[in-house]
Amino acid sequence: MVGVSLILALLSMLSISLITAQQLAWVPLTDHLQQATPSKFANNPEPVILRASDEDARRTSTSRVFSSSGREPQFELFLPLTPGTYWLYRGTVSWTDSQSEKQAHADVTLKMTVQKVIQKPEFTIAILSGFPRDLDWATGEVAGMPWLLIETKRHEIFLNSLPPDFDYAKLEKDAVSLDKFLSEDNLLFRWPLKKGMKFGDPESIRRDDDRYCWVVATQETKNLPDIKGLPSRSTEVFLLQYVTNPDDTEMEISPGIGILSYQYHHHGTVADTSLALVEFHPAQNTPSARGATP
Repeated sequence: MVGVSLILALLSMLSISLITAQQLAWVPLTDHLQQATPSKFANNPEPVILRASDEDARRTSTSRVFSSSGREPQFELFLPLTPGTYWLYRGTVSWTDSQSEKQAHADVTLKMTVQKVIQKPEFTIAILSGFPRDLDWATGEVAGMPWLLIETKRHEIFLNSLPPDFDYAKLEKDAVSLDKFLSEDNLLFRWPLKKGMKFGDPESIRRDDDRYCWVVATQETKNLPDIKGLPSRSTEVFLLQYVTNPDDTEMEISPGIGILSYQYHHHGTVADTSLALVEFHPAQNTPSARGATP
């Protein structure tokens, strides 16, 4: 009888151990099922899409430059320098007729076009066909002359007239020196602009009469008139003046657009130019357009 009781006690203990093991095995399984419950993100029917190009899209403008090797942005430009972009100006020129010695007038149209753009690490070089200055001392419409416009990484704008036989291939070579094109005499301005700023050689900038250098005469927000290619909106406009004893020049400029108006007046013999932007046609800014042959 004692042997039977001992066997029954052992069987009872073994049964209790098996039940406890089954219960312990069931608990982790339940825990794993709870962790696998769908999250709030999985229950959200509208997925979140992350795009690497979102930041670039917010910053896209006609004044953004792209390298020829890809879509990596370089640096902001004041003018939309993309090959094919052009501005159309209309106005009048006045001069003194040499035979009658009377003042004469003519209605004129001038087209300024970005023909070629060369991107360097520190510069953006644009070759333009036509510039409002072509009409100074003109007696009517003239053919657009070649001009070289350079914007540096420091946002300095230099303008140079070019001879008709200029070798443009030199600009593409890394060894070419741009020093002669980046002289203080050819500096138009440096942005961001502010009223009262002066640009030119140090001696002229120190003058008290604001002559013989470019001066930001006014700074204001204007509602642009009807200009084809531009939406009707207000924009920041700066008036640049260059006054000397014999003549004076004025240009209204606006970031992302360029020159809005141009005035030249000679103080002796009549030679006046008055132009206003009437059409603006920005070309599509694509990497393949960079360095296109004019």
